[in-house]
Order: sequence, then C-alpha cells, then structure tokens
Amino acid sequence: MIILPSIASANQADLATEIERLQGHPYLHFDVEDGNFVPNLTFGVKTIRALRPLSTAAFDAHLMVTNPLDYIPALCALKFRAIAFHWESAPYPLRLIHAIQSGGCYAGIALNPRTAAQQLQPYLAAADYVLVMTSECDGKGDQFQLAMLEKIRWLRAAAPGLNLVADGGIDRSNLPAVITAGVDAVVMGRAVFGADDPAVVVRAFEAFN
Repeated sequence: MIILPSIASANQADLATEIERLQGHPYLHFDVEDGNFVPNLTFGVKTIRALRPLSTAAFDAHLMVTNPLDYIPALCALKFRAIAFHWESAPYPLRLIHAIQSGGCYAGIALNPRTAAQQLQPYLAAADYVLVMTSECDGKGDQFQLAMLEKIRWLRAAAPGLNLVADGGIDRSNLPAVITAGVDAVVMGRAVFGADDPAVVVRAFEAFN
C-alpha cells in the first residue's frame, strides 16, 4: 500500500521541518486549493517551488482549483510525478489529461463525493488514475464517508488496471476498509502529521493489508 502524506495537514509555519520528519519517505502529496473551487486556500506554485529542493520524494498534486490548466505547466516543470484535476472543474477533460501527460506526469481525475463514478466511463482509458474523495469540506473536520467505498468498488470493477487513490478523512480506523475496496494508494494528512513521529506512522500504515 502506498501512503501519500498530505503536506497541507502539516505545520504550515515550518514546512521544511515537517518534510524532514518524514525521514525520506518517497512520496509527498500537495492539496492545491484556491479558495474558490473549495473554501480553503493552501499552496501556490511559488511555495511549492521553494519546497522542491528540500525533498527527493516524488511529488503529486491534487488540484482543487477552478482553473486547473493554469497550474499544470508549472507543476510539470517542477518534475511532479502525478497531477489530478477535478472532474467538476473540467468541461474538457481530455484537454487536461493530455496537458498533464505531455508534461511528463501521470494524469488523474479527482471526484467529489456528490459525483457519480459512472460519469467517468468514457475517460477511464485515457486517465492514468482516479482520485476518489472520501470526504468533503463540510465544516466538521472533513469526515470520512463510508458510502464512498462503493464508488471505489465500482471503479475497480470497471477498470481493473487503473490506479485508484482515496483521499479524505482516512485514518487507522477506516484504512483497512478503504484498502479492501480496491485502492492502490491512500492520501493521509492529519493521521500522519498529527503523530509524534510521522515516519513511524507512515511505515505502520504501509504495512496494512
């Protein structure tokens, strides 16, 4: 199981130290939020560019933004491994998929909880992965939604070879169910960076099966 630690849940006043606390974990996840598509505001490209030299980890981005195409060239130039845009902000998904892949990155489609997975059927062959949001910005701590497991199961059956990522409210209590539903990777924020030793916690989560 691949664990993608979400740096958005780390201490924002000292991101360099927070990255060090992962002790060389090979992945780092960036939730890029513009304060428009979602209420929160997190990282801009300038901040990400400053952090890139501090880690040899493979970076991936989850673009929770209104205009994802504005971010793709800069993130590809920063050698991101993977970039996911939201289906709900993409009137022309193939344009975004091709822009990401042309930049040398894996292209993902992210789904909000209210969006049916079946809408992606015509695009599953073009995308490299799908990121299923298992919580939303509900003002109550982004609580995990058990019903999203059925969405993951449907995607796994519809596209057996497609990489699936789950993101939102995932912790020790629900991680086994998420894994059983069929994901390849899990984004974890507070469950990692809220621990005394994030590196130890990540290794423990990776061992879940």
